[in-house]
Amino acid sequence: MNHREFFNEIADKWDQMCNHDEAKLRYITKMAGISQGDCVLDVGTGTGVMIPYIHEMIGDEGEITAIDLAEKMLEVAKQKYPFSNVRFVLGDICDLYLPKNHFDVIMCYSVFPHFQDKPKVISRMAGLLKPSGRLVIAHSQSRRAINKLHAESYDAVNSDDLPEADVIEQFMKEAGLEPFHTVDSEEMFIVISKK
Repeated sequence: MNHREFFNEIADKWDQMCNHDEAKLRYITKMAGISQGDCVLDVGTGTGVMIPYIHEMIGDEGEITAIDLAEKMLEVAKQKYPFSNVRFVLGDICDLYLPKNHFDVIMCYSVFPHFQDKPKVISRMAGLLKPSGRLVIAHSQSRRAINKLHAESYDAVNSDDLPEADVIEQFMKEAGLEPFHTVDSEEMFIVISKK
């Protein structure tokens, strides 16, 4: 079973399976520096966990492009958050046509371990950011907890690994981004860089 099949299969149960701490999600969006009117790309949106927090910060003037590989995840997200300024897109970040230098913020919440070619994905996202745009890779759990969860999980994801923060920072630097905020604690994992 591949990633797409796996996430389609568990889409209806996802929100019951995963616990996302609201205070941590608010902290992540605040650290991302999201402002009123921003264009935000939510990569691997899943059931749209981050959408209400991003939407609260961008207001009605901003826009969210929420992409995911699994159509059933997007269906759940669409039902939950039918905001007029959210566009749901099915596909892979590396294959989709998306406008270059367009996004103020790219959010990768709770998705980064599932990318197979992590440097390629970061490079691709760097090209989509506006000058001074920010890339956020974040989890509301520790790196250790995420990796343990995946290792003990289904075959489709049991080798999906969240690298150490300094490895991700290096990928970002190689893509022309400048890491400026990192949290790698027992509480959460965040690496933020800017173009």
